[in-house]
Amino acid sequence: MRIFSRIFLFASILLVFNACSVIECGSSPDDLVDNFSNFVDNVGDLKLDYESKQWAIHDKRFEHFLEDCYEYHEEDMSGRVRRKFWLKTMKYLKLRYGTSVIRQLFSQEDSNAIEDFFKDGALDDLRRKIKDPN
Repeated sequence: MRIFSRIFLFASILLVFNACSVIECGSSPDDLVDNFSNFVDNVGDLKLDYESKQWAIHDKRFEHFLEDCYEYHEEDMSGRVRRKFWLKTMKYLKLRYGTSVIRQLFSQEDSNAIEDFFKDGALDDLRRKIKDPN
């Protein structure tokens, strides 16, 4: 009976972790972008110093959004939703590392890869938004 209760406990823990991950990723690409936007905006509200140890927790969640959630929804994302997600990604990187990381993304050697990713003039919109966030 003890073995059964341990197995049940272990299975319950796995279900809880899986459910939390599904909730954070959302059930659709729009849900993901909303959850990710809320996460990035909340991190921005904290106004953390670049050297703060609190970044470790946020970086872990950021990686989860990028590596797990984005990959899960990527095939179903429209171009508009994809751009919204990557704009928020750049906002997080700016919060985390400062504006130098954004300048690095737009350096001459990387510009072709970025232009290929953002189609239909979205790169120009992104550049304007970074220069004038209001």
